[in-house]
Amino acid sequence: MKEYLTCQLTGIITAITLIVGISGPAVGGQIWTFYTGESYLNAPEPSRTLYVAGLSDTLNALTDSGDINAQWIVTCTSGKHSTELTTMFDRWLVANPALLGKSAPILFLVALRANCLN
Repeated sequence: MKEYLTCQLTGIITAITLIVGISGPAVGGQIWTFYTGESYLNAPEPSRTLYVAGLSDTLNALTDSGDINAQWIVTCTSGKHSTELTTMFDRWLVANPALLGKSAPILFLVALRANCLN
């Protein structure tokens, strides 16, 4: 069951990424996706908020299902609107420009840790 849920969540994230990429303006005929902190920050709003909502929902679902052991994520994001999480992530990325070339999902997790566990 856990493997099935993980597979389904991966498919959902892929679909969200493609939908957001297709719905935004294509540059040079390419489908735009969020791969790095820099490409995330260059995304228009509300694409950033939709992306953050997807990341947050996925991390919470994986924690709730027991696939990952990170109850602090649920505690950190509980009661927060995706716009609040987006503002936090945006602020953290701007404060850490040396990391903008790294994976946006990993950076989101690091930003959550920095803002919730300190």
